[in-house]
Amino acid sequence: MNGDDIAGLVGLGIGVLAFIALSVFEMKLYKREHNGEGMVHHWFATHHLSDWIHRKH
Repeated sequence: MNGDDIAGLVGLGIGVLAFIALSVFEMKLYKREHNGEGMVHHWFATHHLSDWIHRKH
């Protein structure tokens, strides 16, 4: 591996870490603004999938 390959991998790693950090920040902010309801729960509820997941036996 030459220097350009290593620099590319380092840049990719930094980009992935920044993406993960921003995602965690946005999820916490959303949860705080919506009284503890997470994004996934909200998405399932709006797409009427919550009843499908929690089947009544």
